[in-house]
Amino acid sequence: MDTEKKYRIHFPLAQISTPIVTHLVTDYDLSPNLLRADIDAKNGGWLVVGLTGQKPQLESALSWLRDQGLDVEEDSGQKVPVEEI
Repeated sequence: MDTEKKYRIHFPLAQISTPIVTHLVTDYDLSPNLLRADIDAKNGGWLVVGLTGQKPQLESALSWLRDQGLDVEEDSGQKVPVEEI
């Protein structure tokens, strides 16, 4: 059975060019739904993504993201203030 969860992924500047969505699809067989993002080539940024897939693949993907130096947290679903956009 597929699991669907939302995550906020914070990108440090050094990881901006890492093709994480490609890895989530090809390496972990997940279906990402990009919900919101603010990524700047000079400052880094964040991405809110819904991930759907099998729980073991999802857990492996989250581990891989963290190993890449990305900060990953489950998204609470609260609205992001306009000032943060």
